Amino acid sequence: MPDNVNETAASRPKKQAPSKEQTQKQQRILLVLIILVIIGGVIILYRNGVIGGNASRQPVEDYLNAIAAKDFEGYVATMPDDIAQGYRSEMNELGLSGEDYMRRLYDDYFTEFGEDLSVSVEITGRSRPESQYVDNFKQSYLDIYGREIKISSVFEVDATAHFSGEKSQDDIELECFVIKTEGRWAMAGCDYKTEDADSAEE
Repeated sequence: MPDNVNETAASRPKKQAPSKEQTQKQQRILLVLIILVIIGGVIILYRNGVIGGNASRQPVEDYLNAIAAKDFEGYVATMPDDIAQGYRSEMNELGLSGEDYMRRLYDDYFTEFGEDLSVSVEITGRSRPESQYVDNFKQSYLDIYGREIKISSVFEVDATAHFSGEKSQDDIELECFVIKTEGRWAMAGCDYKTEDADSAEE
């Protein structure tokens, strides 16, 4: 019996080690899978604003700079298309130039600080707003423009606008809301920061 066992073991074909080509092919497949997983993770983090956060802040800076410069086109470029078109329609109905329309919209700023207005913007924080705000915004958008707006991400961006002109200068605390829609960040609204909001955060 032992002889038969030895003969059987000896007659078994030996398992061949994978060839160099097979090993390289397996390594390439593994590398591609790792890269796909990394790319997928980066896309998810980017869409949720975990990375690339500066992009969500840029509309706030552009918006405030456009106000100071009375730059109508720069102003509406920060907004979703339907909102921008609403401003364009109103400006045309009033028969105003872009500069005059901006002066009309922000007359209180130019009255207080002067016509030669400049602004520097300090972003002081960023957070997720309550879902109720997003739902209300979506419903208002549907009511006004007759279509749903697709929002993939939204943030509340807190900013301090340092306004100065020939008349005076002051810091204005703002809470702005930015949304990611159709692949770009846009302004959804900007309000003065209230003491109630500050105490609620504390």
